[in-house]
Amino acid sequence: MRLLIAFTQPFSYSETFIHNQVKYLEPVETLTNGWMPFQDSQRRSIFNGLFAIDIIRGACKKYFPKLYFQQYQKALKNFLVKQKIEVVLAEYGITACNFAAVCESLQIPLVAHFHGFDAYEYKTIANYKERYLAMAKTAAKIIVVSEDMRQALLQLGVPAEKIENNPYGVELQNFQTTQPAKNKNQLISVGRLTGKKAPQLVIRSFAIVKKEITDAVLILIGGGELQKECADLIQQLHLQDSVKLLGVKTPTEIASYLAASKIFVQHSLRTASGDSEGTPNTILEASATGLPIVSTKHAGIREAVVNGQTGYLVEEGDYELMAQKIIDLLSDSQLVENMGAAARKHMEQHYEMSFRIQALRNILNAAQHAN
Repeated sequence: MRLLIAFTQPFSYSETFIHNQVKYLEPVETLTNGWMPFQDSQRRSIFNGLFAIDIIRGACKKYFPKLYFQQYQKALKNFLVKQKIEVVLAEYGITACNFAAVCESLQIPLVAHFHGFDAYEYKTIANYKERYLAMAKTAAKIIVVSEDMRQALLQLGVPAEKIENNPYGVELQNFQTTQPAKNKNQLISVGRLTGKKAPQLVIRSFAIVKKEITDAVLILIGGGELQKECADLIQQLHLQDSVKLLGVKTPTEIASYLAASKIFVQHSLRTASGDSEGTPNTILEASATGLPIVSTKHAGIREAVVNGQTGYLVEEGDYELMAQKIIDLLSDSQLVENMGAAARKHMEQHYEMSFRIQALRNILNAAQHAN
């Protein structure tokens, strides 16, 4: 299969799910840089002539968007033909919309992969609903990462037979199973410090926990627009000696911090703008390490975490109950050990990377052969 994978940001540390797909599917080519990606794997532009010049292309895109889109479609069509592409995997629904007409004209199967905000955010849905539905008519398949996301697209009017639920996978070999009950009372949260992950609510939960479990500590890994707000809140709650904002860390460093922790905490929620998670990779990685999870009844988390068996899930916004669930776990070593072991087993049975990648490959193969 001569596969092309199209995605927006070639170096985004937070989009490990896309990097894993490129790594394991081994496409013959990629296109990146924006919702109309135009740079191949060697960072070469698909545009020729004047449009290969950044300033001219940028000015046209800003002031004459319809003309730019026409030129983009021509360049994309020539590129797909030249590379003899047989299947396109477009990351995010918006990208898929920009590929739909060209793929249809060339009779190249298009598989659209939704990930989160593109299926939920109110403004995005308002702007793209009609284009989503038009794209869905010609796309071979549309992949979602949770049952919740499937329902969101069904409500938009996407045909049920086009949708495939295939959650992300986790590289189990990269996460050595720890014995969390033997670790110190260290909570860990990993992810971008952004609205839909609500790190402030994790900090507020921890403030309650700290009053009961005085030796508890909280590690927050990740960068983002809420970093200063989180730092200010830590100071306000007098938690600077027990809450550490560590910023962005490498995958190897994250694995090490997970292995030294007792509980993974994340308070995902749907923001006022409608933004929402897909299935957070960090929860899969923490589960693979053998940590019990305390999180929310949100999107794909409800499938990745079996409430009461591999962790606890609370309603979005209920940071007080989240705190109580953390206290319950920190007060019961056997419960920590049992839930952590169950979390690892859940990953082995349902989220192991090779299994999930093979399911994705099967979808792409079926799309190619059905064409």
